[in-house]
Formats: sequence, C-alpha cells, structure tokens
Amino acid sequence: MKRQLFQKTERVLSNHVYLFSITTVSVFLAYAIVNFILSILPTFPVRGKYFVEASLITTITFPALYFLIFRPLRSCIAEHNMTVELLTNSEEKYRSLVESTEDSIYVIDRNHKYLYMNKKHISELGLSENQIESALYSDFHSQEETKEFIEKTDKVFETGESVQHRFASQKSGKHFIQTLSPIKRSDGIIIGLTVVSKDITELKSIEEKLYALSLTDELTGIYNRRGFFTLGEQQLKLSRRMKTGIYLLYADVDKLKDINDTFGHKEGDSVLIDAANILKKTFRESDIIARISGDEFVVIPIGANGNHIDLIISRLQKSIDLYNEERKRHYNLSMSVGMAYYNPERHCSLDALLEQADKLMYERKRERKGTLSNNGPCIVRAVG
Repeated sequence: MKRQLFQKTERVLSNHVYLFSITTVSVFLAYAIVNFILSILPTFPVRGKYFVEASLITTITFPALYFLIFRPLRSCIAEHNMTVELLTNSEEKYRSLVESTEDSIYVIDRNHKYLYMNKKHISELGLSENQIESALYSDFHSQEETKEFIEKTDKVFETGESVQHRFASQKSGKHFIQTLSPIKRSDGIIIGLTVVSKDITELKSIEEKLYALSLTDELTGIYNRRGFFTLGEQQLKLSRRMKTGIYLLYADVDKLKDINDTFGHKEGDSVLIDAANILKKTFRESDIIARISGDEFVVIPIGANGNHIDLIISRLQKSIDLYNEERKRHYNLSMSVGMAYYNPERHCSLDALLEQADKLMYERKRERKGTLSNNGPCIVRAVG
C-alpha cells in the first residue's frame, strides 16, 4: 500500500510540473501580447504602462495558475493526507492484530535470522525485545529442530509456495502447526519468510485420547479388536525382524449365554469385566490383552518363550480358581483357552493365526483335552 501511495504521488507531481511549465510559458506569451498591444496604443505614462501590464498579466495568469496548479494540487494534498491517515490506521490495526493473537508470528531472512517477532513468540522463547536483534533460529532450537526447519524454509525459498507442517518443540513439549509463507518484492524475488505457529497441544491431546478410545473396548477397558490388530501387526513385524517367535493365547468365557439367559445381560456384562480383570492381573502391563468379540479374549505375552507357556496357563487357571472362591456365586467362571505359536520363518497372517487358534480352542471346549497340530504354516496348540 505504501508503494502504491508513493507511485501515485510521483505521478501527480510529474503532472503538475508539466502544468507549471505550460503555465510559465503562457505567462511569458501573455506578457509579450500585452507589450504588443501597448506598443500600438497611444503613448502612456510609464506608471500607467506598468499598471496596465500588471493588470492584464494578473487577469490572464491567475485563473490559469488556480485551475491548472493550485486547485488540483490542493485536492492532491487532501487526498494524500487522507490516504496516509487510512494507511496509518490500517498499519495500527494490523500491528494490533498481530500482537494480540495467540499465535506465534515471526519473519526470517535467507540466513534464518529473525527480522521480526510478535510479543507471543518473544514470550514463547522467554526473551525480552532487546534480545532479538540479530538472533538466529538456531540460537533457540536444537540442532535437529534447526535442520528440519532449514529444510522446510529452503523448500519455500526454492518453490515460492507456502508449506504447512506439524512441529513438536523439544524445549516446551508443545505441538504446533507451522505455516511458512514467502515475502516477495515487486519483481518476484523472495526476500524472507513469514512463519505462523499455532499451538495445537490441546488438540493433539484430544486426538490421542480419541485414538486411544478407538482402540479400547468400552465395557472392559482393555483393547478392542481394532486395538489388537493394530498392536498385533506391529509385533508380527518385530518378530520377523528379530527372528523370534510369538505366542498368542485365545480365551473364551464358557456358558456366557446361559448366564445371560438365567441372570440377565447385566450379570453377563459383569462376568466379561471380571474375565478382563483376571487377564490383566495374570499378565503384565506390557502384554497385549484384548476383547475381540462378545465373549472372546486374546493375549500376546510379549517376550514369552516355550518354557513360559505352561507357567502362564497355570497362573491363569489359579487366578480363575481364586476368583471363584472369593465370589461364591451360583455359578463358576470358566474359560477355554487355545494357544497359537507364530514362527517368523514360516510366516502367516494375524488373521490366520487367530483363525486356527479359535478353531482349536473350540475343539478344546468340546473335547476338554490337549491337541497338537503341525498342519499349515502355523503351529497351534489348544490347552485348557
């Protein structure tokens, strides 16, 4: 806007210089015409001649000066003053907006030196206004953060297009969305960048909570099917990379339908909650425990090997027995359990592992005896 004002003022002044030149020429022509008229008239006294000359020149030149120069110039000055006032008000509003916002706003040059910081960013860095002169981005950020920032800014300087990305501050632990926009001269050359950092720490926390809720079973508080597959797939990838096997325990609550029919679904829900609590007490916090359907639970005991499996099953059975002794209900809680082993050298999917464990677990539910199968890519054992 300032540039436009200066250009307009320059054009107006050029036009009036041109008009002034024309007016000056006109005055000399008028003076010559007056002298010519006086030369052909009868002889005037010298004083009378001067008076006539002055009167005629004034009569000719004053209207020309007023309409060609003074009136347009006065209008131009008034318009200029009004534009300056509007520009000043606009700058004040802009500065007020930038300084009062909750976003960090700053300007850097190609050397990543700060050219400007708003009060919010100065406060975010814990500085005073006299400390920001000649300050560099690297003065207040880690080497890793500075490297990432330089990569982003170089891209904007190269392409001339704005970029937006998420940024986690190692110093404050806060999360931000940064928008980097180029500052261009009239010839298109980029001379700096404007950076706007919006604090999204609270939003990030909400996102994490929502994500956790999407992986959690609402009734029991353990992982749901989605949560199990999300974490289980990661464990399979880790197993293949580390070449270590994984055990998967598949458990089903016996006669849950009979409990629902006899005592009501509220009692059935209570049994499912108790079953989940038994699994959480039996296994470690680092183990993956999930409810993947109505009465079916799965557990991946992280780091367990073949020597631990019998101990794990025995510990689970003791936890169930202790629960039944303490509760003294009209029925006993029991679970049929199947155990599947994932061999990283004989890869199978998590779905296939679950399917075979589920099948043998139901065989165990019917037969109530151990089964060993080496068919297919997975080795599955049902126990209970």
